[in-house]
Amino acid sequence: MSKKIIFFTLIILITFSLSVFAYQPPEVVIIGPTFYDQDYFIEELNIIADDIGIKIKYNAVSDPETFIINYPNSSSSIAIIPNPQGVTNLAERNLLYSLNSLVIDDSLIENVYPKHLIDIVSVDQEIFAGWTRLFPNSLIWYDISKIKKYENIKFENFNNLILETKKIADNGESPWCANSESSASTGWIQTNWLEDVILSKYGPEIYDRWSKLEIKASNVKIYNSMKVVGDFIFYQNLIQGGDRGIIDKEFRNLSKVLLNDENSCFLTWSGHYFRYYIDEDYKYGVDFGVSNFPPINYKNTIVGIGDSVVLLKNDNLSQTIISKMLSSDFGKKWASYENTEYISANKNFNDKNINNELTKYEFEVVHKALNDDLFRYDASEIMPRPIGSNLLWKFFREFRGLGPDSLVKLLNELDKEF
Repeated sequence: MSKKIIFFTLIILITFSLSVFAYQPPEVVIIGPTFYDQDYFIEELNIIADDIGIKIKYNAVSDPETFIINYPNSSSSIAIIPNPQGVTNLAERNLLYSLNSLVIDDSLIENVYPKHLIDIVSVDQEIFAGWTRLFPNSLIWYDISKIKKYENIKFENFNNLILETKKIADNGESPWCANSESSASTGWIQTNWLEDVILSKYGPEIYDRWSKLEIKASNVKIYNSMKVVGDFIFYQNLIQGGDRGIIDKEFRNLSKVLLNDENSCFLTWSGHYFRYYIDEDYKYGVDFGVSNFPPINYKNTIVGIGDSVVLLKNDNLSQTIISKMLSSDFGKKWASYENTEYISANKNFNDKNINNELTKYEFEVVHKALNDDLFRYDASEIMPRPIGSNLLWKFFREFRGLGPDSLVKLLNELDKEF
């Protein structure tokens, strides 16, 4: 081989090598909050990245909504927004792109979720978010060893459950634990109780009208629902520590109270968040169990929250990634871990992927509610923030302090803020 040929061959090889080493695949930036299971989420993003030959970087920020408003020209292409109000606020500021034509699992986005989940992230018929995962608020947790003492305690009907626990209270033992103190946010747990009662007692139509403030707080159906919550709060000896204990005792300690054999209480009305504070020594199905909210009139109702995904850049790559994030395949690896809490919002997700029995139960009740159009988002997260994130909490703090006879007065005062 001549020196000339060898020379040109070396030039070609060097040029090729340099181009290979110099090549950097596209990088897409996703922003969102810091959260439990975040490493599993990033692993799912890496699966997508490997599949399409790119890099995906997740940047956790303290408040994604505020970040997008303050930095509209950032490098971010997609964002996780943990509440629907944040989505509609950003959409009304023209900081998001519509997802109306987005295809997920060979179907348009509006066919993947129930109408309610679409409506609360839409503005002027334009859809601005899809949903990755959902969490149930409407749960009753119980201590398995303690509940065995009471054969009549069933979860088939809420009114019967309250009636039977009142009998226990009348005999001098407190069956319910209800620690709810949460600093300036104290009262938010009681808004969850109210939402459960409204949805199960009067159904999704009244619940939706309440969420949109189309009916007043003093409406007879809201009043009757408040009465149910008030009866729970103020019935003598029903709750350990009484009504004062609700406000004074930190909600994060609730699992320690429930699962302590020295305490008589064996039930608590708490959401998905309760599991975060259970000591690892306690096992689901052995030491504690959970039931979805027992029906009043409507069966299988669930109030919950979730994570939505929005599009900040309207290019083909970003659209491809967001469609994969919302697909029924997203979360398969995440769900396979023994400590997973991943509950896909996609109606086609296969629960056989879930390797945690507690999460599988939560998935079951959430998806039953979704299929029956009885899943509703936390109303206080949909209402105008001064009401849902302040005045309702304040209402319950004052209600607890002033007593059951103050209900009409406080509801009329709340009406003035609507």
